[in-house]
Amino acid sequence: MAQSYRVLVVEDEPLLRKQLCDSLQELWPDVGHIVEAESGAAAMRQIEAAMPDIAFLDINLPDMSGIEIATVLRDRSQVVFVTAYSEFAVTAFEQHALDYVLKPATTRRLADTVARLKTHMAKPASAASPQAGIALELLAELKRQLIPQASALKWISASVGATTQLIPVSDVLCFNADDKYTEVLTATGEALIRKPIRELVEELPEDQFWQIHRSTIVRVAAIDRLVRTDAGQLEIKLRGLERKFVVSRTFAHRFRQM
Repeated sequence: MAQSYRVLVVEDEPLLRKQLCDSLQELWPDVGHIVEAESGAAAMRQIEAAMPDIAFLDINLPDMSGIEIATVLRDRSQVVFVTAYSEFAVTAFEQHALDYVLKPATTRRLADTVARLKTHMAKPASAASPQAGIALELLAELKRQLIPQASALKWISASVGATTQLIPVSDVLCFNADDKYTEVLTATGEALIRKPIRELVEELPEDQFWQIHRSTIVRVAAIDRLVRTDAGQLEIKLRGLERKFVVSRTFAHRFRQM
């Protein structure tokens, strides 16, 4: 009896996702259970439910990149990147011996990928290629090459009462959103802006600010301690603020090494 696997397909375009899943079922009828995710958050939920054996990851998703998801999977899953980039990206992948599929995925190209996956998955763990696992350094380099970095935000124009104040981003400890506004919290006070968290994530320097919840971004250097509640929920205490901030399950992987 052929070995079956759990396959995760992460793609935010429904038609492309369906095409990829249908093609995989056609090319590899006994592959096993294919689960779908339309976003990074949905992918993280599927990963928490059951670690996939194989993951097809779109590079650009609305809430995070496929490279960030691959950082969580590391060598526990065989990763294939799905990308709309052309020759430049292909060269980057080929140089590092990672498999990739260009959008829209052709049957011929997917057949090659399936053949590689079958060969790799048939090997015992002790015989696996040293390139089977994805090094963090490699993922960081691919992210640097393939994902354009927006100019880092330097100042925040925020409302404090009836006045507008310019707040240096270097002073900000946390951004915390509610239904209409986003709070800008510093050690000396708080202000309100209308910019949503999803936009702030794209504009803030990613080595200085981490998203920990769909409504919260914190300054990494300001993290004082992590607290696990009796209910098992992870909370962050920031230096200079009395409040604690909840870490959602989607972003808990950031703190596994802490």
